[in-house]
Amino acid sequence: MSGKQKNKMNFDLGLWKTIAIFAGISFVPIWAWIYFFQKQNYEKKKYVIITFFAGMMSIIPIKLYEKYWDISVWKLEHLNLFKYLDNVAGTQTVGSVLAFVIVSIIVSSAIFLFSALIMFVLEIFSRDNDFSCYEKKVAKISESPFLFVTIGAFIGFLTAFLALYFPEKVWFFVVVGMLEEYAKYLMLRFADENKIGNVADAISFAIIIALGFAFVENVVYLSKFWFNTSQNFAGFTAFFVLRSTISVVAHVCFSAIVGYFYGIAHFSDEIYQEEVRENKHFLLKLIHKIFHLKAAPLFHEEKLLEGLLIAMLIHAFFNSLLEFELVIWVIPFIIGIFLYILNLLHRHENHIRRGNISCRIS
Repeated sequence: MSGKQKNKMNFDLGLWKTIAIFAGISFVPIWAWIYFFQKQNYEKKKYVIITFFAGMMSIIPIKLYEKYWDISVWKLEHLNLFKYLDNVAGTQTVGSVLAFVIVSIIVSSAIFLFSALIMFVLEIFSRDNDFSCYEKKVAKISESPFLFVTIGAFIGFLTAFLALYFPEKVWFFVVVGMLEEYAKYLMLRFADENKIGNVADAISFAIIIALGFAFVENVVYLSKFWFNTSQNFAGFTAFFVLRSTISVVAHVCFSAIVGYFYGIAHFSDEIYQEEVRENKHFLLKLIHKIFHLKAAPLFHEEKLLEGLLIAMLIHAFFNSLLEFELVIWVIPFIIGIFLYILNLLHRHENHIRRGNISCRIS
């Protein structure tokens, strides 16, 4: 073995050793959170572990998107179809908008398929479900009509709009935050669709997904920081504290919102009937009359989409504060999110008191 090969091997071993150390120290604060929520779901310990691993896996499509999105957009922008539409519309932006939209739809669809594949592997090999049970769960999740198309189109149009007014460094970071919430949401659905016994379960499992995601993300960012700053220990310590507190708490808050609305959607029939008696949801009843669609399933889809969009937009705004270096506003912003979550929990308690949601444990 040549000296060059030995040096490369030593560097690789040193790199993986460093990453392993970062993984160990990053897991300490994460474990504190997991321990708390595992106590809340002690009888579902196996589900907690599978859910955490699902959260860890959800970062993979995000990192692939970060690496390859520009190549895909470039290719789509230069298809003849887009050039033709640009000429018809008399503008040079139509091709870019369509490229962003189509790439975003492809990305959101790919994340959907990736989530299904990862959970198939986790559930089958962990013997949490057999194939027939998993097939039924996928069918139920896929009932949401074109969710990935809707989310993809929304992100695509928003990306095209932001690209007109902000540099790529800013808007790309914002869009990645939104896709992170989408990936975590899908992993939550695939991991725990049959495990939810009440709204508190939905919130707990959503947070565990977020902790798995935040754990891997912290290891990635800590490794980059260490090797890009000439191994500055003081700076690394400060960065580690920020990543282990603000970043993790932010992910927990975003996912708690998704979990709340996911839980509400899970028990949507009881809640919808109560809100109908209070003469709410006029628009849903109107759609029901015009298109002869059942209003209760529409309410279910509305709650799923509402929670996801709120979390995506809040995450996008949070990333904007970081990207514009408005760190002074991050803590008040997180406090505001926390107060919003408390308000959601208060609404949940009201539903329980009215008998709209049971406290049953599956």
